[in-house]
Amino acid sequence: MPASNFKRGVPSAAVVACYNAVPSVLWSGLALGPLVVCCYRYVEWGLVALSLSAYAWPAAWLRRLQLARRVQVYQRLGVPRVGYVTQQGALVNKLLRRRYPGYRALVGRRAVARLLSTTYQQERFHWAGLVFFLAISLYVGAAGQLGWALGLALLNVGYNLYPIWLQQYLRVRLGH
Repeated sequence: MPASNFKRGVPSAAVVACYNAVPSVLWSGLALGPLVVCCYRYVEWGLVALSLSAYAWPAAWLRRLQLARRVQVYQRLGVPRVGYVTQQGALVNKLLRRRYPGYRALVGRRAVARLLSTTYQQERFHWAGLVFFLAISLYVGAAGQLGWALGLALLNVGYNLYPIWLQQYLRVRLGH
Protein backbone atom coordinates (compact mmCIF):
# COMPACT_ATOMS: atom_id res chain seq x y z
CA MET A 1 0.00 0.00 0.00
CA PRO A 2 1.38 3.43 -0.85
CA ALA A 3 2.62 5.39 2.15
CA SER A 4 0.19 8.24 1.39
CA ASN A 5 -2.80 5.91 1.75
CA PHE A 6 -1.47 4.51 5.02
CA LYS A 7 -1.00 8.00 6.46
CA ARG A 8 -4.63 8.87 5.68
CA GLY A 9 -5.81 5.63 7.26
CA VAL A 10 -7.24 4.04 4.10
CA PRO A 11 -7.10 0.24 3.80
CA SER A 12 -6.08 -1.55 0.64
CA ALA A 13 -8.72 -3.23 -1.52
CA ALA A 14 -7.41 -6.60 -0.30
CA VAL A 15 -7.99 -5.65 3.35
CA VAL A 16 -11.53 -4.49 2.57
CA ALA A 17 -12.18 -7.74 0.69
CA CYS A 18 -10.93 -9.82 3.64
CA TYR A 19 -13.15 -7.96 6.11
CA ASN A 20 -16.14 -8.48 3.81
CA ALA A 21 -15.35 -12.15 3.25
CA VAL A 22 -15.91 -13.05 6.90
CA PRO A 23 -19.70 -12.48 7.05
CA SER A 24 -20.12 -13.85 3.54
CA VAL A 25 -18.37 -17.13 4.38
CA LEU A 26 -20.08 -17.37 7.77
CA TRP A 27 -23.65 -16.93 6.47
CA SER A 28 -23.02 -19.08 3.39
CA GLY A 29 -21.63 -21.90 5.50
CA LEU A 30 -24.54 -21.76 7.93
CA ALA A 31 -27.13 -21.85 5.14
CA LEU A 32 -25.49 -23.92 2.45
CA GLY A 33 -24.10 -26.62 4.77
CA PRO A 34 -27.51 -28.06 5.63
CA LEU A 35 -28.67 -27.60 2.02
CA VAL A 36 -25.76 -29.67 0.69
CA VAL A 37 -26.35 -32.42 3.26
CA CYS A 38 -30.05 -32.55 2.40
CA CYS A 39 -29.42 -32.59 -1.35
CA TYR A 40 -26.77 -35.27 -1.03
CA ARG A 41 -29.14 -37.48 0.92
CA TYR A 42 -32.49 -36.91 -0.79
CA VAL A 43 -32.43 -34.87 -4.00
CA GLU A 44 -31.73 -35.18 -7.70
CA TRP A 45 -29.57 -32.29 -8.89
CA GLY A 46 -31.75 -31.45 -11.90
CA LEU A 47 -33.40 -28.68 -9.86
CA VAL A 48 -30.22 -26.60 -10.08
CA ALA A 49 -30.96 -25.49 -13.67
CA LEU A 50 -34.32 -24.05 -12.62
CA SER A 51 -32.78 -21.82 -9.98
CA LEU A 52 -29.87 -20.67 -12.16
CA SER A 53 -32.35 -19.07 -14.55
CA ALA A 54 -32.63 -16.18 -12.06
CA TYR A 55 -29.16 -15.02 -13.14
CA ALA A 56 -30.61 -14.11 -16.53
CA TRP A 57 -33.37 -11.91 -15.12
CA PRO A 58 -33.01 -8.30 -16.30
CA ALA A 59 -32.93 -5.41 -13.84
CA ALA A 60 -36.41 -4.36 -15.03
CA TRP A 61 -37.82 -7.67 -13.72
CA LEU A 62 -36.10 -7.14 -10.39
CA ARG A 63 -37.61 -3.65 -10.14
CA ARG A 64 -41.07 -5.16 -10.73
CA LEU A 65 -40.43 -7.74 -8.01
CA GLN A 66 -39.43 -5.02 -5.54
CA LEU A 67 -41.36 -5.27 -2.30
CA ALA A 68 -41.77 -1.52 -1.71
CA ARG A 69 -40.68 1.93 -2.83
CA ARG A 70 -40.52 3.33 0.69
CA VAL A 71 -37.73 2.82 3.23
CA GLN A 72 -40.20 2.51 6.12
CA VAL A 73 -41.58 -0.81 4.82
CA TYR A 74 -38.11 -2.36 4.92
CA GLN A 75 -37.39 -0.80 8.30
CA ARG A 76 -40.54 -2.37 9.79
CA LEU A 77 -39.40 -5.77 8.51
CA GLY A 78 -36.01 -5.37 10.21
CA VAL A 79 -33.99 -5.26 7.00
CA PRO A 80 -31.48 -2.67 8.31
CA ARG A 81 -30.66 -5.02 11.23
CA VAL A 82 -29.84 -7.76 8.74
CA GLY A 83 -27.71 -5.30 6.79
CA TYR A 84 -25.68 -4.62 9.91
CA VAL A 85 -24.13 -8.11 9.89
CA THR A 86 -23.61 -8.69 6.16
CA GLN A 87 -20.71 -8.14 3.81
CA GLN A 88 -20.28 -4.42 3.14
CA GLY A 89 -22.65 -3.86 6.06
CA ALA A 90 -22.50 -1.45 8.95
CA LEU A 91 -20.49 -3.76 11.23
CA VAL A 92 -17.79 -4.40 8.61
CA ASN A 93 -17.59 -0.68 7.81
CA LYS A 94 -17.41 0.18 11.52
CA LEU A 95 -14.55 -2.28 12.06
CA LEU A 96 -12.70 -0.95 9.01
CA ARG A 97 -13.11 2.66 10.17
CA ARG A 98 -11.89 1.75 13.65
CA ARG A 99 -8.61 0.51 12.21
CA TYR A 100 -8.49 2.84 9.18
CA PRO A 101 -10.14 6.15 10.15
CA GLY A 102 -9.98 7.48 6.58
CA TYR A 103 -11.97 4.60 5.14
CA ARG A 104 -15.28 5.39 3.44
CA ALA A 105 -17.33 2.73 1.68
CA LEU A 106 -18.74 5.12 -0.93
CA VAL A 107 -16.70 7.96 -2.32
CA GLY A 108 -18.05 9.69 -5.42
CA ARG A 109 -20.65 8.98 -8.06
CA ARG A 110 -18.75 6.05 -9.55
CA ALA A 111 -18.81 4.22 -6.23
CA VAL A 112 -22.56 4.77 -5.97
CA ALA A 113 -23.03 3.52 -9.55
CA ARG A 114 -20.94 0.42 -8.72
CA LEU A 115 -23.03 -0.17 -5.61
CA LEU A 116 -26.26 0.04 -7.62
CA SER A 117 -24.90 -2.47 -10.12
CA THR A 118 -23.76 -4.73 -7.29
CA THR A 119 -27.21 -4.66 -5.67
CA TYR A 120 -28.75 -6.10 -8.83
CA GLN A 121 -26.08 -8.81 -9.08
CA GLN A 122 -26.47 -9.79 -5.43
CA GLU A 123 -30.25 -9.75 -5.72
CA ARG A 124 -30.05 -12.13 -8.72
CA PHE A 125 -27.82 -14.46 -6.69
CA HIS A 126 -30.31 -14.54 -3.84
CA TRP A 127 -33.30 -14.99 -6.19
CA ALA A 128 -31.50 -18.03 -7.63
CA GLY A 129 -30.94 -19.26 -4.09
CA LEU A 130 -34.53 -18.57 -3.09
CA VAL A 131 -35.87 -20.56 -6.04
CA PHE A 132 -33.42 -23.41 -5.37
CA PHE A 133 -34.11 -23.59 -1.62
CA LEU A 134 -37.85 -23.46 -2.32
CA ALA A 135 -37.67 -26.21 -4.94
CA ILE A 136 -35.59 -28.43 -2.66
CA SER A 137 -37.90 -27.74 0.30
CA LEU A 138 -40.94 -28.73 -1.74
CA TYR A 139 -39.16 -31.79 -3.13
CA VAL A 140 -38.07 -33.17 0.24
CA GLY A 141 -41.40 -32.22 1.82
CA ALA A 142 -43.23 -34.23 -0.85
CA ALA A 143 -40.82 -37.09 -0.13
CA GLY A 144 -41.92 -37.07 3.51
CA GLN A 145 -38.85 -35.31 4.94
CA LEU A 146 -40.86 -32.59 6.69
CA GLY A 147 -38.10 -31.62 9.11
CA TRP A 148 -35.72 -30.95 6.26
CA ALA A 149 -38.43 -29.10 4.33
CA LEU A 150 -39.21 -26.80 7.27
CA GLY A 151 -35.56 -26.24 8.14
CA LEU A 152 -34.63 -25.32 4.58
CA ALA A 153 -37.66 -23.04 4.28
CA LEU A 154 -36.55 -21.16 7.42
CA LEU A 155 -32.97 -20.93 6.13
CA ASN A 156 -34.36 -19.62 2.85
CA VAL A 157 -35.98 -16.67 4.60
CA GLY A 158 -32.75 -15.69 6.36
CA TYR A 159 -30.27 -16.50 3.62
CA ASN A 160 -32.21 -15.39 0.55
CA LEU A 161 -35.42 -13.45 1.22
CA TYR A 162 -33.95 -10.91 3.64
CA PRO A 163 -30.86 -10.33 1.46
CA ILE A 164 -33.17 -9.72 -1.53
CA TRP A 165 -35.03 -7.14 0.52
CA LEU A 166 -31.70 -5.68 1.66
CA GLN A 167 -30.61 -5.04 -1.93
CA GLN A 168 -33.97 -3.42 -2.67
CA TYR A 169 -33.72 -1.34 0.50
CA LEU A 170 -30.28 -0.10 -0.51
CA ARG A 171 -31.59 1.02 -3.90
CA VAL A 172 -34.55 2.80 -2.27
CA ARG A 173 -32.18 4.55 0.13
CA LEU A 174 -30.01 5.67 -2.75
CA GLY A 175 -33.11 7.11 -4.39
CA HIS A 176 -32.91 4.86 -7.44
